[in-house]
Amino acid sequence: MTIAWLTAAEGAAEIRAGRLSSAAWTEALLDRAEALNPALACWITLDRAGALAAARLADAVPARGPLHGVPIGLKDCIDTAGLRTTGHSRRFLNRVPAQDATLADRLRNAGGVILGKQALYELSYGGPSFDLPFPPARNPWDMARIPGGSSSGSAAAVASGQGPLAVGTDAGGSIRQPAAYCGVVGLKPTQGAIPSQGVLPMTFTLGEPGPIARCVEDAALLFDVLADAASAEGLGAGLAGQRIGVLRSWFAGPDVVADPAVIDAIETMLDRAAALGASVTATQAPDPRDLDACGRVILLAEAYANHEAQLRTDPGVYGRLARHRFALGAFLSAADLLQAARQRVRLAAAVDALFERFDILVCAAEVSAAPRFDDAISAESFPFVAQPSLRIPFNVTGHPALALPIGFDRQHMPLSAQLIARRGDEARLFAAGHVLEARLGVRGVRPAGLD
Repeated sequence: MTIAWLTAAEGAAEIRAGRLSSAAWTEALLDRAEALNPALACWITLDRAGALAAARLADAVPARGPLHGVPIGLKDCIDTAGLRTTGHSRRFLNRVPAQDATLADRLRNAGGVILGKQALYELSYGGPSFDLPFPPARNPWDMARIPGGSSSGSAAAVASGQGPLAVGTDAGGSIRQPAAYCGVVGLKPTQGAIPSQGVLPMTFTLGEPGPIARCVEDAALLFDVLADAASAEGLGAGLAGQRIGVLRSWFAGPDVVADPAVIDAIETMLDRAAALGASVTATQAPDPRDLDACGRVILLAEAYANHEAQLRTDPGVYGRLARHRFALGAFLSAADLLQAARQRVRLAAAVDALFERFDILVCAAEVSAAPRFDDAISAESFPFVAQPSLRIPFNVTGHPALALPIGFDRQHMPLSAQLIARRGDEARLFAAGHVLEARLGVRGVRPAGLD
């Protein structure tokens, strides 16, 4: 295996054993990122000088944890002291924070090496867009397709061997969608598990930072650093005795019908889970349309509140998609937001009740493989409201949700399932995902032509 495709756990072990230096690994990834960026556009800012300095420091001091010396990318809405944080927007083109976000500080204190800042949908909402200072990232499995958003560059970089780890943010599926489309692992943590201080806010009550990785083990290691947790210690727990509730009507029902390849891949995964000792039972949950509507009202109202003053004085500073989507919140009333907040409590309680009977819930992460840019971008600014999202429900309820690669369609594009657990039970998701990725044969599969 080339140095570009080392997992975080593998690379850190090599560093601890003295067989690899962080500086050599970091320099190789920076060179790869510079070579691939014209085609994939994963990065807004690569910090060669800062990353190499951090890597040399990691090589010179004792290991400070399981990610010591490991190169990591950050979505460019996460503040980094002295390194610009643009939000992929003209509005913040020259913004240079004076302080690190709390999570960036935690990474540095753990010996992590921050490679730079990765492309996203503008301010985590407006994309994929071609009218911004930076181009949209592309999917490394097929560059004619979108990587998903809003943590687009983060997932595409990890999937293409430009770093083993990245940190994204997820207010309505913005980690899980690009993870699903790019064939990597992505976690939206329990609400509040990872500090969001120093992250450019899209909303006030929905968004969570979280890990993106090529395998579940790496995602668990990164989550533990970000959340000051110990979930990776339980990776060997497996699935024996776990009670899995399948939200089959959410992806194979009358209102949301996934591509047959997605349905088949989920059923194969569930068969593997049963063979590993889990009980698998179909169950009913709140209508995804209700959860989707509730989440979108909150998201739109809070996003508009964040940007109202700028929209009123200089809306042209935003790209077209971000401008139109943010402005939609102006048409919501205080009563709309209040009713959505009330529904949020009711819907969260209904999902909580499912965990009295089940340990893990399963549904699709995305109902198809990644669409082409031509199909994803149209004259309409709001194509995302055409069907309910299967990701925003768990932003509404606050439960942790893991996007797990489970196979490929006929065009060899990645497919993904979503695993959900009780609040605070990320360890259970990692243990389940860890054993399933091994049984499904998806770990280590890479996009063609990127060796």
